[in-house]
Amino acid sequence: MPEMPDVAAFRKYFETYALKRKIASAGVRNPKIVRGLTAKELEKELAGDRFLSSRQHGKYLFAELDSGRWLLMHFGMTGFLDAFDSPGSEPEYTRLSIAFEDGGFLAYVNARMLGWIGITGDPEEFIKSRDLGPSALDPSLDFESFKKRLPARGEIKPALMNQRIIAGIGNIYSDEILFHAGVHPKTKVGSISEERLRVVFEKMKEVLQTAIDLDADPARFPENHLLRGRRKGATCPVCGTRLETAKFSGRTAYFCPRCQQVS
Repeated sequence: MPEMPDVAAFRKYFETYALKRKIASAGVRNPKIVRGLTAKELEKELAGDRFLSSRQHGKYLFAELDSGRWLLMHFGMTGFLDAFDSPGSEPEYTRLSIAFEDGGFLAYVNARMLGWIGITGDPEEFIKSRDLGPSALDPSLDFESFKKRLPARGEIKPALMNQRIIAGIGNIYSDEILFHAGVHPKTKVGSISEERLRVVFEKMKEVLQTAIDLDADPARFPENHLLRGRRKGATCPVCGTRLETAKFSGRTAYFCPRCQQVS
């Protein structure tokens, strides 16, 4: 599922292909992808408007319109944006197609329909209504705030993935963060020393920023990152030990049993 670095890459792509451009028309290809209003209402909101700016909060991307309202995009497991030149080259699984007055199109593509799109009048109100925590790279999220937000009970990996605690981290990047911090994903939060918890915090910032800088492309990641070879039968990029897996809410976590031990 796209996480903060992926959505940051989508934001960069959006700003390259859509920012400051006037919308000629918009077409919803599957109304089930729209939430909070009808497909026709969404098309009407977009037609004739212009994208002024964008912002991100965790896994959500917001695009500001001339009207003062915001297009809201959540990408689910398989969503992404794709620019194309003519109606005949519209990507497969396009759910929303935006045509620009100066030519060209932008598609919101989502094969498995696990993401969604909508309109909000205020991103801050939306964030509050969803009870989302601060974005993991928010400058205001310092170590003390991070520590206070974590639950005393429970395991560290689910805590990092809990969007109400911190927004933007999912299964893949929680694995990467804990690997670099040397912490087993099943470690109880309450058993982690303050010194080690500070390492988790610092590695969270470091790993996410590295991923954003590399456009969330695993092939570009340094060789000491799990994400380059995160698959069954893979070995630890640091010590060569075979990676092990564990299940958390139906999701498979990868970790090195030698580099990451339960506290």
